[in-house]
Amino acid sequence: MKNETMNNQVAPTTEGEKDKVTGTEQSPMAASAMEGVAATALRSVLQRVKQVADRSGRCSDQIRVVAVSKTKPVSVIRQVYDAGHRRFGENYVQELIEKAPQLPEDIEWHFIGNLQSNKVKPLLMALLVEVILIQVEGSGINSVNVCMERVQPSALAVAGVPNLVIVETVDDEKIANRLDRVVSDIGRKPLKVLVQVNTSGEETKSGVEPTGCVELAKHVSLSCPNLEFCGLMTIGMPDYTSTPENFKNLANCRTEVCNALGIPEEKCELSMGMSGDFELAVTPTFVDGMEIMDIEMGSTNVRIGSTIFGAREYPKKQLN
Repeated sequence: MKNETMNNQVAPTTEGEKDKVTGTEQSPMAASAMEGVAATALRSVLQRVKQVADRSGRCSDQIRVVAVSKTKPVSVIRQVYDAGHRRFGENYVQELIEKAPQLPEDIEWHFIGNLQSNKVKPLLMALLVEVILIQVEGSGINSVNVCMERVQPSALAVAGVPNLVIVETVDDEKIANRLDRVVSDIGRKPLKVLVQVNTSGEETKSGVEPTGCVELAKHVSLSCPNLEFCGLMTIGMPDYTSTPENFKNLANCRTEVCNALGIPEEKCELSMGMSGDFELAVTPTFVDGMEIMDIEMGSTNVRIGSTIFGAREYPKKQLN
């Protein structure tokens, strides 16, 4: 894994563009208010990360802040972009594919949702139309069948979003193999991935069991030449009461993985720590305390959603 610097710089704010993604309808005044709040909240989050890093003896450049923008309109994302932020995360493949073309290409997209074939079949059909047209123009009808066979549903995010920089939710060998195969098929550079670990033991939560994370990390590193293993990711308990234990568990997993792969721990990212992912009402002080623990335990990637963008605003029909 390349040891990259993760700066979180803020630039002057400019007005964002009109939203084009289907979602909850807002008046121009309401949208403008939301955008201003989001930019202010971003600056507050970055300042808190810096303060926590200073208290922990770490450099804030070592901590990546991913602004989780699921269900949020493009206009608000653009306003946060105009405030200087470049790293955004999405949970739904369809939402990511719809938003990405409407936003600047230098955004670094993180896919942080569960990657399942049955959730992306409608997107596969839309993508196939584009690929088929290209193939027909270039090589004739025989290549159409080949194209349809080789494109896999689970890799739509890879094919549809060129500036997707990482998939944080690889939780089994099947998903890893599909991503690896399609990255090869479309000829892009190796895709960075994190192995998602279920550190809370919840049956409803995705992720490999801690006892299996070493084998999965080895599989990605040794058997998937088109993927770049970059580290581990987890989601804490929804009530936050056992979150420190969840994160200690992930830190222990990192030690085991690094020993097995023969790499230093600083080369293995830990994506852990969030605010508002579970849409629960917690006091700011409690959230701050949680973030301090995350960073002090070695988190290199914090996924901040509603603290920046406000509460989720789901459309009438849930995105998949």
